[in-house]
Amino acid sequence: MKERHQQNFDHPDAIDIELFNKQLISLMKGQSIDMPVYDFANHTRKTQIRKVNPHHVVVVEGILTLHYPVLRELMDIKIFVDTPDDIRFIRRVSRDVEERGRTVQSVIDQYLKTVRPMHQQFVEPSKYFSDIIIPEGGQNKVAIDLLRTKINAILS
Repeated sequence: MKERHQQNFDHPDAIDIELFNKQLISLMKGQSIDMPVYDFANHTRKTQIRKVNPHHVVVVEGILTLHYPVLRELMDIKIFVDTPDDIRFIRRVSRDVEERGRTVQSVIDQYLKTVRPMHQQFVEPSKYFSDIIIPEGGQNKVAIDLLRTKINAILS
């Protein structure tokens, strides 16, 4: 358990990219998947799964999704939501304290040790693989309207 607490979950190696890719392809082929559910308190997968059914639009979300060429190749539109550092940090502190029972100091320590360096090394550079960069942390109404128009055009 101690090793899992020390693992760097903000590094791309922490993602089971083979399973992620396999399940994304299944959804794109119109097949349902059994998606693992992660237990953030114990740093492991739960025994339960979440059934995900295919749809006309599959949204792949995550801070590291644009890092992986194998995922980028499957995407019709690649979007990077650019959020200021201070807003990301405040959101993380609020979430981890309220939802995960962590202390503010433990969140600060993790942010300085792994989150910020991994963001600078992997997440920030991945925005250059995107087709669209949405500024203002996704609150940019013009960018959202343009994206909605593009998705509707693809579906037509």
